[in-house]
Amino acid sequence: MNKPFASGKKLPDMRRKTFYNTAIPFLLTTISFVSNAQQISNNSLENDKKAILSIAYFTESANNSINSLNGLLKKDNYRNKITTLNNPTNNELGFSLKTEILEALKPLLDKVRKTDKSKFKEVIENFLNNPEENGIKSVKKYLPALGIFSTVLSLVGNLVIIEKKITQQDLNIFIEKNQQYFTQYEKLNSINMEFTLEVNRLLDKSEEIKSDLKDFLIECITSLDRKTGKDQLKGLPMESLLLKYYDPQKLQQLPDSLSQTVKGPLFPPDAPTSVKILTSGIKKLQKEFETLYSENYKQLKELIGSLKSAIPNLDEKQLDKTNTEIDRLYSESKQADLTNLNISQVDERMNTACRIINNYK
Repeated sequence: MNKPFASGKKLPDMRRKTFYNTAIPFLLTTISFVSNAQQISNNSLENDKKAILSIAYFTESANNSINSLNGLLKKDNYRNKITTLNNPTNNELGFSLKTEILEALKPLLDKVRKTDKSKFKEVIENFLNNPEENGIKSVKKYLPALGIFSTVLSLVGNLVIIEKKITQQDLNIFIEKNQQYFTQYEKLNSINMEFTLEVNRLLDKSEEIKSDLKDFLIECITSLDRKTGKDQLKGLPMESLLLKYYDPQKLQQLPDSLSQTVKGPLFPPDAPTSVKILTSGIKKLQKEFETLYSENYKQLKELIGSLKSAIPNLDEKQLDKTNTEIDRLYSESKQADLTNLNISQVDERMNTACRIINNYK
C-alpha cells in the first residue's frame, strides 16, 4: 500500500521509486561526507597538538641542558679548586710560596743595620697574603706568580743598595732558592689561564645557543598566537616565555577550535631544521666541555707528577692529598656533565619532534 504524503496524497509508484533511489542515497552520502569531514578535522587538530607538544618538550629540554652547562661552568668545584692552587699562602702543592720566600729572606735580614727587619718582613708577608690589595691587581690577573716574583725581587733588591753587608751574591742565592718555586707557579698559571679563557669562550657560546633557542621559541609562540608581537616577547627571559606561552602542560589544553581560529601553520615551517641545528649546537658544546676538562686535567696531573722530582723537601703527603682531591672533583664534574646536561633526552626529543612534524606534513 502506498504511503501518503503530509497532504494525504499518495506518491505514485514510479515517483516513489525515484525518490528512494536518488534522494535517500544522496542523504546518506551527505551524512557520510559530514562525518568524514569532522573526522579529518579532529585528526588534523590531534596532529597539530602532537606537533606543537613535541616542539614544546624539545625546547624545554634544550633550555634545561644549556642552563645546566652554564651553571656548571660558573660554579664548578673542580675549576675553583685548581684556581686556588696559585694562592702563594697555601701549601696544597706540597710547599708554601710564602713560607719559602720568608725562609730564604732570613739570611739577608740577619745582615741589615739600617732597615727595620720586623717591618720589612711584615711588608713582605702582607703583600704575599693579599697581592691584589698591594699594588699588582692588574698584573696578577694575567701573570700572578710573575707579578709577585718581580715585586718581591724589587723589595729585596733595595736591601742590596741600602745595606752594605748584603752582597750581590746574597741576592743571587735568594733568587736561586725561590726561582724553582716560581717556575712551578708559572707553569700552573699558564694552565689556569688557558683553562679560564676556554671556559669563558664556552660560556659565550652557550649564551649564543640560548639566544638562538629563544628566537626559535618566539617564532613558535607567534605562530600559535598571532595577537602576540615578537617585540614584546624579546624582552622576557627564556624561562618566562616557556612558562607563560609554551608550557607543555598548558598546551595540552589547546581548544578544539584552534585550527579554525588560527589561519596558517601553527608552528614554524622550518621547525625540523631549527630543532636539528639547535641540538647539534648543544651536543657540540657538550663535547667541547668534555675535551676542555679532560685536557686541563691531563696537564694538571703532569705538573703534579713533575713536582716530586723538581722540588726538594716537598711535602709529598700533602701533594698526594691534593692529587686525590683533584681526581675526585674531576670525576664529580664529569658525572654532573652526564647527568645534568641530559644530552640523550635532548636528542630523543629532537628525533620525536622531527618524526611527528614530517609525518604530519
